Amino acid sequence: MLKLLHNQLGILIAPFIFIASLTGLLYGLTPQLESFIYKEQLSALHSPNHKTQPFSQQVAAASTVLPHDAKIFAVRTPQTSEYTTRILYQVPDNPDTVKAIFINPYTLKIQGELPVYGTSGVLPLRTFLDQLHRSLLLGEYGRIYSEFAASWLGLFALTGLIQWWSYRKKNKSIHSRHSRIKWHYIFGLTVLPMLFFFSITGLTWSKWSGANIAQLRHLLNSDTPTLHLALNPKTMNVTNPHAEHYMQMDMSGQHLSTKLNFKDFDRIVELAHQNGLNAQALQIKPSYQKDRAWSIEEMNHRWPIQIDALAVDMSTQHIIDHLRFSDFPLSAKLTRWGVDLHIGVLFGWLNQVLLVLSAAIILLVLIFSYQAWWTYQRPLDTLRKFNQDLWQQWKNCNQFQKIIYISILFGLYFLLPVWTISVVLLQLIATVFHYLSLKKSHKN
Repeated sequence: MLKLLHNQLGILIAPFIFIASLTGLLYGLTPQLESFIYKEQLSALHSPNHKTQPFSQQVAAASTVLPHDAKIFAVRTPQTSEYTTRILYQVPDNPDTVKAIFINPYTLKIQGELPVYGTSGVLPLRTFLDQLHRSLLLGEYGRIYSEFAASWLGLFALTGLIQWWSYRKKNKSIHSRHSRIKWHYIFGLTVLPMLFFFSITGLTWSKWSGANIAQLRHLLNSDTPTLHLALNPKTMNVTNPHAEHYMQMDMSGQHLSTKLNFKDFDRIVELAHQNGLNAQALQIKPSYQKDRAWSIEEMNHRWPIQIDALAVDMSTQHIIDHLRFSDFPLSAKLTRWGVDLHIGVLFGWLNQVLLVLSAAIILLVLIFSYQAWWTYQRPLDTLRKFNQDLWQQWKNCNQFQKIIYISILFGLYFLLPVWTISVVLLQLIATVFHYLSLKKSHKN
């Protein structure tokens, strides 16, 4: 069974893991690539004696170049003293498109404009590599590939560990195949903890399994807390578990105030500092609705992370909600830490090095496995062997074992749907192959 799961299925499924690892490696290099490609937009050149201008003036400077019908969606303060301020805006006629204007906080010089994505204003290169890693640029259904890879990765890591434990006592041959298998195990053991980590966090962040995990957390009362922005008690905030990836504003016209008081940006930053929001990177979201509060949140995802948030009624400067990361349930904290570690930001450059090296080692693990496989087998032989072994395993099971197997598979569908469907499809392929083989043998 171990050879069936790890060797034969691994050869068939590993290309998806290879692609996920390669695109993950590229994503891990984005900080340096962004700093080089977008240097003009990101770097805030200034003299040592220059002081930053009030945020109200920075927003006012950006407003002079905004389209006449644009609405400022968010203001992102510089993450360090060397960076620009980002003014994110949308146009009502095209709410799916978000752009950022980059303002030098010292000179108020406008240093460029770029399309962005996500609540933190992710730049085009990172957006491209993120979508490449997540969906191969194929849209929502392209995410099947990454969830498929993540769901099998942990199983291959576990079966590989078990096989290594038995393999280490034998196969001392110097044959090139055994040499490559040896290096496959050495690199695999080196990156083993990261294999499990990438599998778990990848599933947590995936579309279908991720939604099921989020629902399970909800049933256990372990949801990630959300900031309440409604000023009207009868208005309810609807929580979207993937809201961080979308940036639509309600521009329906209900209770809209068409103009912002730029001084409010200074006031809300002052309130944030008074209430313990001390991260340098802050994100301010103004409200255009009279029954909805402004929000300000910390955006420091490096350890120890700072993501506290305030909701403020700017008409009275009254704080209506205060979200503290320290109050999050443990599962929400683990999810946040896991995601930040997965994307390489939790521990800064050390995290990035770990991410890139892990992805590179996984690629080597797969390369050595394919080199060893190619010395004794070809794709059609592997498919035939998979079919024979699968049918033999099924025939060796008694009726009770078969019922248990089908019941477990049925139950796992509600947690890991992509993995379960892939198992069923692989068995259907084996069944068709078995039928064709029998038909061919009867003819002969």
